[in-house]
Amino acid sequence: MSGSNSGCEQRSETEHVYGWITDLCNKETRFLAMLELFERRSNIDNMGPLLWHSFGAVSGLLQEIVSIYPAISRYNELNGQQSHRICAAIGLFQTMASHPFVGIELTRCQFMCYLMPLLKMTSQTRAVEHVRLSVLGVICGLLKSDHPEIVGYFLGTELIPLLLRQLELGSSMSKVLCAFVLCRILEHEVGLKFASRRLARRLHLIHTLARVVHQLTLEPEPRVLKHVVRLYSRLADYPQNLELILKLLPAQIRNGYFCQEALPGYESASQELTDLNYKLTVKKDQGDIKQCQDPIILKFTRRLF
Repeated sequence: MSGSNSGCEQRSETEHVYGWITDLCNKETRFLAMLELFERRSNIDNMGPLLWHSFGAVSGLLQEIVSIYPAISRYNELNGQQSHRICAAIGLFQTMASHPFVGIELTRCQFMCYLMPLLKMTSQTRAVEHVRLSVLGVICGLLKSDHPEIVGYFLGTELIPLLLRQLELGSSMSKVLCAFVLCRILEHEVGLKFASRRLARRLHLIHTLARVVHQLTLEPEPRVLKHVVRLYSRLADYPQNLELILKLLPAQIRNGYFCQEALPGYESASQELTDLNYKLTVKKDQGDIKQCQDPIILKFTRRLF
C-alpha cells in the first residue's frame, strides 16, 4: 500500500513539473512556474535537457530576460522584484548550461548574446549584483564542461573586457567568479593565445591584475588572490607576456607580503607565490624574455614607474 502511495506521489510531482514547464509559455503564470522549477532544480533528474526539449520553455525564459532591457538601458538599475524575476529565469538557464550536451547547444544558438548586456550594468546595488552573479553562474556552468568549442565561443564575445572590469570594480563575490572564469579560459591554449597575441590585450590584462593585487592589500580576499596568482603563472607560459609581467608585477607578489598572514581559503599561498617567482626567474634566465624595443611598452611602463 505504501509503495502504491509513493508511486502516486511521484506521478503527481512529475505532473506538477510538466505543468510548470508548460506555464513558462504564459506570461501570467511564468513567474510562479520559474520559482517552483528553480527551487526543485537539484531534485529533478535531467532538468536541463527537460527544459531544453520542452516546447516554448526556452522561448518563455528568453522573453523574461528581454523584457528587462528597457530598465537597464534607460536607468542602469533594477528594483528588487525585477531582479527576483530575472534571477529565477537565469537560474534555469544555469541548470541547462551545466549539462554537457545542452550547454554546447546553447552556445551554438548564441544565447549568451541575451545575457551579456546584463554584465554591462555598472550599478553596485544588491538587486543588480544578484543578476550579475547569476549570469556569471551560467558562464561557470558552461565552462565546467571544459569543451574547447565553448571557450572559443566566449573569445568571440565581449566577455574578457567585462570580466576585467568587474575584477577591478565589482563586489568580492563578483571578483571571485570573474577570476575563476578567466582562469578557466586561459587554461586552454586557444584562450592563452587569444589573450596574449595582441599588445593591447596583454597590457589590459596584466595591468588590471596589478591593480587588483594592490586592492587586495587593502581588502584581502584569498579566493581572488589564488586565481590572480594562477593567472600570472599561466600568462608566463606565453613568452610575449614575460616582459610585461616582470615590469608590472606588484612588489607584494615579489616580496612575500601575502605570506606574512594566514589566508583562510588559500593555505597554499606561500608555496604558489614562491613557485611563481621561481618560474619567472627561470624563464628570464633561460632567455625567454628579450630586451624591450617596443616604444609603446616603453612609454607605458615609464609612466607607471
